[in-house]
Amino acid sequence: MNAPIRENDPTELDRFKRDIDLVDYAERQGYQVRKEGKRGDWHQLEKDGEVLIVTRKADHQVYLNTGDDRDKGSVIDFAKTRGGNGHGLNLGQVRQQLREYLHDGPVPARVYTAPLEVSRLNALPVGDPDHERQQQEDRKTRLIAEVLGVNKELTDRSYLHSRSITDSTIDSPAFQGRIFTAQQNEHKNTAFPLYNEQGLASVEQKNEHYKNLLPLPKNGIWVSHPTQGKDTPVERVVVSESAIDSLSHYQLKHAQAPRNTLYVATSGTPTEAQVALIQRVIDKQEPKEIVLANDRDAGGRQFNMNYMNELHPARPLVPVADQEAYKEASRPVEWHATSDKYHTALKVSYRHDSAESGAAQVQQLTERVARMNGTQEAGPTIELEVQRSTERETVLRLSVAKADTAQLEVISQELYRQREQLRPEQERGQETFIRVDYPQAKDWNRELELTAQGLSAEQIRAQAQLDEQQRAAERDQREQQRQAEYARSAAMERAEQETRRQYDERQRQQRADDNSPESQAEQQEEDRRFNQAMMGGAVADAGRQDAEQPFRSYRTEQEAAAHTAQFVHARDAGLVLLKEYINDNPPPTGRKVDEAEQAELRDQARFAARPAAADLPVAQAEVKVATWQIDELEPNTTGRAEAWKEILDNSGYSMRTSEIRSTVDEQGIRRAEFDMTYRNDQPDIAIIHAIVTNTNARAEAGREQYAGVRVAESEANQAARQAAAEVAPIQPHNRDRSLDVADKPPLESTANALSSEKQVIIKVDEPAITPGERGQAEAVQAAVIGSGAKAGDIQSTTANDGIRHSEMKVTYRTDQPELSRISHTLDAVAEQPGSHVVEHSSDRAERRELSKSQEVATPARNTEITR
Repeated sequence: MNAPIRENDPTELDRFKRDIDLVDYAERQGYQVRKEGKRGDWHQLEKDGEVLIVTRKADHQVYLNTGDDRDKGSVIDFAKTRGGNGHGLNLGQVRQQLREYLHDGPVPARVYTAPLEVSRLNALPVGDPDHERQQQEDRKTRLIAEVLGVNKELTDRSYLHSRSITDSTIDSPAFQGRIFTAQQNEHKNTAFPLYNEQGLASVEQKNEHYKNLLPLPKNGIWVSHPTQGKDTPVERVVVSESAIDSLSHYQLKHAQAPRNTLYVATSGTPTEAQVALIQRVIDKQEPKEIVLANDRDAGGRQFNMNYMNELHPARPLVPVADQEAYKEASRPVEWHATSDKYHTALKVSYRHDSAESGAAQVQQLTERVARMNGTQEAGPTIELEVQRSTERETVLRLSVAKADTAQLEVISQELYRQREQLRPEQERGQETFIRVDYPQAKDWNRELELTAQGLSAEQIRAQAQLDEQQRAAERDQREQQRQAEYARSAAMERAEQETRRQYDERQRQQRADDNSPESQAEQQEEDRRFNQAMMGGAVADAGRQDAEQPFRSYRTEQEAAAHTAQFVHARDAGLVLLKEYINDNPPPTGRKVDEAEQAELRDQARFAARPAAADLPVAQAEVKVATWQIDELEPNTTGRAEAWKEILDNSGYSMRTSEIRSTVDEQGIRRAEFDMTYRNDQPDIAIIHAIVTNTNARAEAGREQYAGVRVAESEANQAARQAAAEVAPIQPHNRDRSLDVADKPPLESTANALSSEKQVIIKVDEPAITPGERGQAEAVQAAVIGSGAKAGDIQSTTANDGIRHSEMKVTYRTDQPELSRISHTLDAVAEQPGSHVVEHSSDRAERRELSKSQEVATPARNTEITR
């Protein structure tokens, strides 16, 4: 039985993490997979300039925002952060959203089958943390080596030249060994390595219309040498968003103020690790000045506000126990800037000795905000809110529209000066330690480009305004396209709801008509004729005499085959039976069918080619499944399901049936079922629809011939088939009756749509084994084969470090009865340390979904039990 969902069931969150494919969920939110690991162990997703890395942790997937190392976690964190149109969701809302995703609709309950115990994997060796860390380090080294190659050098300057960077800048001592050429096939990209305290951490590649940062934690920075050469005292550190901006700033500014300068770039939005690393550079180099050279936009201003809070003059080392640590200056005031799609916010925290002193500090800030609001022609632009106030701390939040972010930057600069005044005298730094330097254009490289064109400073500013107007127009256009797409989706949803409503209304009207006296009399006559067709024999071929043999259940399969052959293979008997239970009426009086139309109908009935169905949605071309469930009427009998199946198989229509599955209950009643597959884009879908709906209607009405017969399917499939039947080219009244037992369409047209062969690569890393010893790879191979999948030979190599790298190819089909066991085995292998299952995310999601469907249906699909 399905357990009801409790509103705050803690195990439900674990199920969400385990059962939801984070890559697929993100794709449905508009993210696109740009890259994935060769082993399938990571995926890089992008949306609106945001880059996420999805990897696997234990039994679930996790993500990391490369631009913000605070933005990470499981699918719970993903939905909580990004739901509500970017405003976030509470945990209850996250639960509801993920339930709807799993159920493909707001269904209140879902069957969660316990994972299959894969006992064969118990013998696999357990990995150790040091080995896993070494694997991660090896992976980073391999990725970087693939980009930079063996000989790290700059051999192609074409991209730098295209960005107006001159050879004299490139050849400066500051940038020697800090720019390389990445050769990948015929492509040559310019590579900028990122470093941290452990060495090379990642690589950013750039080219025309191409930018890529390796899928590694963003905990390194691009850093130049001092402009006067290595190991010279640094006087100034310039921080920018990209290495290209650093080169541009050097080319534009350095000659005007030739101080010994070190350039630092973060490759986009700075992470906490990068900010901490920049501070370590300051501690080591002890510069007299920090220049923030970020873009002239809301994002660049936000970065500058946070840098002013986080970066300080070089910190002294002080002894702590047996070690040394940096001495932090006091922080009587702190602030942090954040932004969403439309607003920028500044959170300010005052720490004070008493409520009175805190009130004085807050009053100073409040008055400054009031003065700034009073100077705005359009009225106040800064909102100020006191969020928390205690004896020792006061927290405020200031918010502006993104276009007014510069006002918050002015406030943060005043907070910087206020903090220095509030600190003890021995901790105060020079107020000019951090300086902001904005380009005249949007960024430094754009200013360099315009300068290279010979534009004056005034012309550059004018062009910058035109650039911003163009970007704003492009943003508006994208927003309009998004709104139009939303409107189209809403219109389609409304149309679908209206179609369902009309279908329900027709069904209610049909039931009302069926209860009329005329309808009851007509149905009784149809039942009489149907009973004759079922109870009587039929002529199989010309010259064969009619055989009046009663239809009945059979005690053996051989007896059933011998007795049912005389009518299930007979054209006339099949025709009569189908004609009766699909309620087939003759063509309207007076309408003649000419030879051309008859030939067209004949071609359609044979399904020689798949017809175009322009009026049908693309989704209706998917293969649908309806399950026929047929019970015997007496104990210890069989053959009734076979008779129905044979009639459907020989009808000449496009549906296909599967093998029969059956069980026998304690009273000896055989309960059988088989699947009927069909496609809504076939021209005879109206007849198939009539077969299914009329069969269920007559069974529900208590007709004797339909006792124990039911066709089971989802309501969504019923509604979709109804809509397709209404516009189908072949209707019950216009079909070509001479071809009711026409050839079936080629098997490939439907069989291939029902199942497909999937391929998986399993890679195993383990300590080398002695000849004849059974290692982890052999254990995995045995487990996979035992599950029902096919596993190829193990291909192994042993590296110099004594690690054995093995690989095997695994194949399975999606229609295998062992799919559930195969799926759980692959998942269990993936969770084993040292084992990697390389599989496309869409194949993995399909495999798991089919596995769950198979597990749910298992109790009704046991093999027949003999008594």
